[in-house]
Amino acid sequence: MSVSQDDTRVIYKPKDSREEFFVFGNPDQVLKWRKDKSIPIAEVVQSFDVFEIVNGGNEGIAGRASKQRLENAFGTSNNMEVIEYILQHGNFHKAHKGHEKSSDKKHRTMINESRGKGISTSANNTGIHN
Repeated sequence: MSVSQDDTRVIYKPKDSREEFFVFGNPDQVLKWRKDKSIPIAEVVQSFDVFEIVNGGNEGIAGRASKQRLENAFGTSNNMEVIEYILQHGNFHKAHKGHEKSSDKKHRTMINESRGKGISTSANNTGIHN
């Protein structure tokens, strides 16, 4: 799945929990789906995966939620049931951090948002944080 600047996370946070579960979807389609459940989910979400923030909050590492985690949080490990629940009860969060859309709509480039210089690959500069 490739995430573009137009993709949005639909995030659900269970009460009394630090866990956050989310799916990637089109906000306009999610709003339409909430009013008309006959719209196919395939037109609403970018993938049929449920993700979670491992370390809690928006700054943690995102990964696919395990069946056990889904069972504990939603009472089911059925991805479709969980996705529908998140779409119905979740909140929107733009997922544009770390992505850049070029002026050419057919060409999108992923940018790396680093918090430092990192490791030098130059022959003249060896080591970390030169």
